[in-house]
Amino acid sequence: MPSDHQAEGLPSSESSSDHELEKQLRDQWIENTGTWIQKDQAVRTGFLDAWMLGALGDVEGRRVLDIGCGEGRFCRLLAGLGAEITGIDLTEGLVERARALSEGVGTYLAGNAHDLAGVDDESFDLAVSYIVMVDLFNYQEAIRSAFRVLKPGGRFIVCNIHPMRMAKVNGWIRQGNRKLFYAVDDYTLEGPRREEISWTGKAFTSMHRTLSSYITAFLESGFVLEGLQEPTPSAAQLAEHPTFDDEYRVPNFIIYELRKP
Repeated sequence: MPSDHQAEGLPSSESSSDHELEKQLRDQWIENTGTWIQKDQAVRTGFLDAWMLGALGDVEGRRVLDIGCGEGRFCRLLAGLGAEITGIDLTEGLVERARALSEGVGTYLAGNAHDLAGVDDESFDLAVSYIVMVDLFNYQEAIRSAFRVLKPGGRFIVCNIHPMRMAKVNGWIRQGNRKLFYAVDDYTLEGPRREEISWTGKAFTSMHRTLSSYITAFLESGFVLEGLQEPTPSAAQLAEHPTFDDEYRVPNFIIYELRKP
């Protein structure tokens, strides 16, 4: 999450080939699989899950594809609400963990969000992308693939780091310990952001794209945009997690509600 990140600046576009960047995006998750499994998920469980479930609506009896499912935490939540869940993730260690924790409920596949190989056309009622787009080398291809596997009328719910936050990660301007405001810079310069993140203690690469680029990609793939949310915690959630107070000051996350005609 951006609140865990310490920016190290932008690598130049000439610093590595596209192949090297794609490999880096993949390998860093392989290297940090164990750390991610142990990571505190309070931001998701503390308020984002509620927004995602609200956007998804009633999932009972619905076939749901979780694209970039990780260790399957959200899959298990949806399965508990009656969904017929399939999770897919490129990191085999996370898929293995998801299978181990599923107790035989749901299906977990090792595969790439870019092409969703092995997933049949028009086979799902709902698809979910829960803070995954920032980790994808080719987000446009991934969006087209999500469109392909959804039935007509199917919905795609995408939660992502807000482009305003990804433009300049941890951009708080401070006076001592006081956060004065959040600076946005290099917003139109799309591409990798390499930063140190607290849950690994190492540099990690994520991908920044503008809001207009994401929406254009959704529309060009054939989706209809039905809703756009910038989540904030409720008063009760803030009382339980006082460190969430920053969520009111500048949007940290964004949820796109999309439908396949």
